[in-house]
Amino acid sequence: MSEGRPLDRRAFLGELLGAAALSGCATPEGLRGARGFAFGPAAAEVTATSALIWLRPSGAGRVAVEYGTDPALAVARVTPPVDVTAETDYTVAVPLTGLAPGREHFYRGVLLPEGSGGPRRGAVGRFRTAPEDAREFTFGWSADMEAGSQPFTVLARAAEHDPHVFLMLGDTIYADIPRARADLSLGGYRAKHRENRQDPHLQALLARTSVVAIWDDHEVENDFDRDHPKLAEGLRAFGEYWPVRTHAPDSRVLYRRFAWGPAADFFVLDCRQYRSPQAEADGPAKTMLGAAQKAWFKDALAASRAPFKFVVTSVPFTGAWGPDRWDGYATERAELQRFFADRRITGIVLLSGDVHLAMDIDAGGGHREFIAGPIGAWPACRIRPDARRLLAASRRFFLCDAFNIGLVTVRPAASPPEAEVRFVDAAGTVRHRAVLRAGGA
Repeated sequence: MSEGRPLDRRAFLGELLGAAALSGCATPEGLRGARGFAFGPAAAEVTATSALIWLRPSGAGRVAVEYGTDPALAVARVTPPVDVTAETDYTVAVPLTGLAPGREHFYRGVLLPEGSGGPRRGAVGRFRTAPEDAREFTFGWSADMEAGSQPFTVLARAAEHDPHVFLMLGDTIYADIPRARADLSLGGYRAKHRENRQDPHLQALLARTSVVAIWDDHEVENDFDRDHPKLAEGLRAFGEYWPVRTHAPDSRVLYRRFAWGPAADFFVLDCRQYRSPQAEADGPAKTMLGAAQKAWFKDALAASRAPFKFVVTSVPFTGAWGPDRWDGYATERAELQRFFADRRITGIVLLSGDVHLAMDIDAGGGHREFIAGPIGAWPACRIRPDARRLLAASRRFFLCDAFNIGLVTVRPAASPPEAEVRFVDAAGTVRHRAVLRAGGA
């Protein structure tokens, strides 16, 4: 795909000079006012030199992306146009390449005219490319967005902290809630994604930074595994609304690695589509990751030279959380723990969600796990009256009655390099801090 060409504003359909330029990044109000687009834009899978720009026009047509380093996009480039059709629920993911590393970039969708009408320009979005050198940066993560909990106000707090990238750790929809009206079909999954994408705080965060997303169970149905008959439909809808670039020949592969400069590598695991059914007896044959993903993970992790290695697992890795989490796949978990120890891999930080609470856990072997969420779903202490007592017995930090996000600031210049973890609630209060130093938790 071409990286785009310099934009001659008079030549580009003769109409762009007449449209009002939007400077900066979009506000919720600006996103709602974008002509011809159902939702605000998003940047996904950003690297040092590339990005995927997600757009969802209001209907069929042709769309291009205008982009550059000028907030007003007065000097910009434009991608070749692509068709928007019902085949992908009118979503598109347009690749940008040849970007400058470590820079702020701005972009917007442009709907091309049919007949005598002029082009219509969407709201301006913004993202930052990863640097090639070791710079301080901040990323966020959380999980669990049930539409009945909108508006997702905790995401406004995330935007205020201006993360360089935000990780969505699954349950980006609750397709099976409410159960009485659940529509487990491609159309039903798409409708649920559209319902959540209407949230103004989600749209504003996605227009302000880049996103890396992975799914969990509620994108298909509670606790689903590799044998679920609707797996393919759920995966297709997820990919339409949360673009993934894995550099794998199989488009169904969601696990991937990305780096943010030399200081941090991220390993995003798919804990759903390859997992054995829960009912299988635990043992060497029972798997969460599947053989191919597990081999990839071991090789990629062992090859990493980054001081911090963030392992993104949608379900908690450490502790007894029940059969749907790693506790139900304990033999494979133990195999990975032995691998970490045998290879003497340092700097592993596990990031997870799913259980509707925040927690700081000693993962053993000098590693830590941090759980965040929910963004908007039922907090654990409201689901289980005994949750607080059980969590308090751990003598670790936990937050089980409030929506929350996790934020991590990586400081490569510290000696040794450090990562500060914070948990922030929907009121903007920092509820917990922890500082990790490279070479030990």
